[in-house]
Amino acid sequence: MSLQALTQQLSLLTTQLSLLAWTLFAITWVIGSILKGSPIPLREVKEFGHGLMYDAIKAAFWLSVWSTIAALISWIANLLASGV
Repeated sequence: MSLQALTQQLSLLTTQLSLLAWTLFAITWVIGSILKGSPIPLREVKEFGHGLMYDAIKAAFWLSVWSTIAALISWIANLLASGV
């Protein structure tokens, strides 16, 4: 397997993993928002919803950091594979 094919495969895998993580972030945010805004009179449910939303925000931050680093590594690997 050539270096070019390997970098393309890793790039595809990174993109798929990132998409899965962003989807999980969105689902967590929506569930937290629904629980926090629901008319359920239990304080614990609303606090749990707030906790889910807070965790989703932290996850979004770390996902964007990871995505940036992965894109930078992929860009460098493509430069090396192309022989520049």
